[in-house]
Amino acid sequence: MMPTLRAEFKKLLSVRSTYLTSLAALLFVAGLIAFYGQGFKTAQNDLTSLFLAGTITTFSNITALAGAIIALLLLAHEYRYNTIIYTLTAANSRSKVLAAKIIAVFVFVFGLSLLVICSSLAMSRAGVAVAGHSLPHQDINILTYLAKSVFLCEGYAMFGLLLAALVRNLVGAIVILLVVPNTIEGLLSLLLKHNSVYMPFTALQQVVQSPVLANAPKRLADTGYLSPAKGALVFLAYLVGGWIITWCLFLRRDAMT
Repeated sequence: MMPTLRAEFKKLLSVRSTYLTSLAALLFVAGLIAFYGQGFKTAQNDLTSLFLAGTITTFSNITALAGAIIALLLLAHEYRYNTIIYTLTAANSRSKVLAAKIIAVFVFVFGLSLLVICSSLAMSRAGVAVAGHSLPHQDINILTYLAKSVFLCEGYAMFGLLLAALVRNLVGAIVILLVVPNTIEGLLSLLLKHNSVYMPFTALQQVVQSPVLANAPKRLADTGYLSPAKGALVFLAYLVGGWIITWCLFLRRDAMT
């Protein structure tokens, strides 16, 4: 197992797309959005006690997309260039190959998400300071913020890897990744109304919903509402089910596309 795992980490860390996507995510989220958009351009009267806590949705979603693309490319490139046959031949079990890819993606995205999210929080503070504003005391639990953000990023990464193993086509997997979470579920929400919250990615978004001030008016979203814990469990149910199907197909199907 260890040689297979080392090989997957070497693949992940030896392609330019991993570094370019990671760097793009860091510069875009921490630089453009956090420092300039959230920090520098924010007016003084918009700086509430939940200013930093309210950035969780934006920061997490963009970072999650970058992690999903990296995970997808790890396996999709092998199908694209027909090198998957060599990967499977070098290992004595297809299950070990898929498990090694899951572990490699999980560890890398964990580190990437922490780096980008922590940098973004720091750059948001810096942007406020550079703009000449004073940030009030922040009502934010950093550990909870990071845990929710990492969970969202890992969820998207595992879905991206699942797509690559299931579709076995680079373009098709990327299209599904970009279309299903927003467009397809958005259209289905018009039909399902409040039950839309039980769709996988709508449920996943409940994990990183921005908090609101205690005196702010509250209303039930058109797609319904789940607590972060319940949203995570609903998404995990879909993810585990999807991986069971994908794993079985990966074991049975011919490696060649």
